[in-house]
Amino acid sequence: MNAQLSLTDRWRRWSYLQDVDLWMSTLPRSRRRTILNDLKLNLAEAATVNGMPEAIAELGTARSLARSYLDEEPRRGPNWVAGAIGATVAFGLGLYALMIYVLGMLDALQGTGGGTATGNALGIRVEATNTASEVSANFGGFSWIWLIAVVVVWLLSARIWRLFRR
Repeated sequence: MNAQLSLTDRWRRWSYLQDVDLWMSTLPRSRRRTILNDLKLNLAEAATVNGMPEAIAELGTARSLARSYLDEEPRRGPNWVAGAIGATVAFGLGLYALMIYVLGMLDALQGTGGGTATGNALGIRVEATNTASEVSANFGGFSWIWLIAVVVVWLLSARIWRLFRR
């Protein structure tokens, strides 16, 4: 079919299909590919009759066409697995930050000749000891900041707003 279309028509079709693809980005890739291949063939056939500008005009704007396809698709809810992965990564980053803080405290204690120091990292009380006979860190308390951060990352990663769509 492409042999019958001029370079300009192929460019117009490609540009239009890219716009449709952009507006349908929430659909799974395989479904988008199927829709775009069908549109490509239909536009090529319609262009042989009326020309590409008229064929595109008959379909309407890329946004409205994409919206019609999106309205036909079943609504997808939150992705709880992605939320769990996001929360795990956020929790791990918090642990990493806590570890760096403790190692910094221990290094500072070693540089000052040893002893014990108390600090606060992410809302958790940290008591670090670095002496000739002991290197340790004790943790205490509960971090609401960390918990809230992990929950927010979980909700955003899961795309919780999908529960509230019409």
